[in-house]
Amino acid sequence: MKNVSLVAFYGNKPPSLIKLIQRLQGFIANHHLIQQQFIPYQLEQVHGTIIGCEGIITDQGIISYWFQTHRGKERYLDFAGLVDYLHHRGCFPLTVRLGGYQRDQDYSFRSRGLHPYFRSFQLLESATEIIPVLIGWTWRGDRISLEIDNLRRNLQRFNLLHKYHPTPEAIDNDFYLRLGTINSKLTSAAIAEVARDLRHLLASEIAIEITINIQDLVLAQYQDLLLTPATTKIIPTGEITADQLKQLYY
Repeated sequence: MKNVSLVAFYGNKPPSLIKLIQRLQGFIANHHLIQQQFIPYQLEQVHGTIIGCEGIITDQGIISYWFQTHRGKERYLDFAGLVDYLHHRGCFPLTVRLGGYQRDQDYSFRSRGLHPYFRSFQLLESATEIIPVLIGWTWRGDRISLEIDNLRRNLQRFNLLHKYHPTPEAIDNDFYLRLGTINSKLTSAAIAEVARDLRHLLASEIAIEITINIQDLVLAQYQDLLLTPATTKIIPTGEITADQLKQLYY
């Protein structure tokens, strides 16, 4: 399998997003339950994934890894169609709102069954570390829209399946950014306290809206999920050709 992903804000970022990332990373690093255990990602590598484009090389072409894994279907990636769609027919710009979600407000939307306030910041546990994750959603007309989920669904016509669309009915409208790693075990109570403090900060003091244009997107060939800059190759989406995209798999 080759690791390729369509991501936003890898490298260059709007000033408001830079300020938000730095503030949250500083808050986590100085939290009394974490402190020196937090390793922030480099500002350059913090990004929001639009869709994973992982593929399997065959003699006939590149098979969509997630269509095969989730749906048991052998679908070959349509590079020309995908590039044409992103360049000329995509639904950009998209506006994403990060922070400012009030727990007592009805947004007529649930993320994995939870109110946006509770999903706006998560601490995700793995076997060896804890990953702080900032989450926002597309925003239009003073309400959450399903534009990111719709974009991911539209890309199925080019045989890309979103990792979190395992079934046709699945919805994933999250725009998430990993901020670093906490290299220590925390109790459930400590995890709940840190998450609560970050959610309160986001709800009470921070609300930004950022615009995603095609100029903010890159196709990234990566070796690890952190998209470490030294081992990640990127091509701006607005400049990529179908042949260049195909070569990311070889």
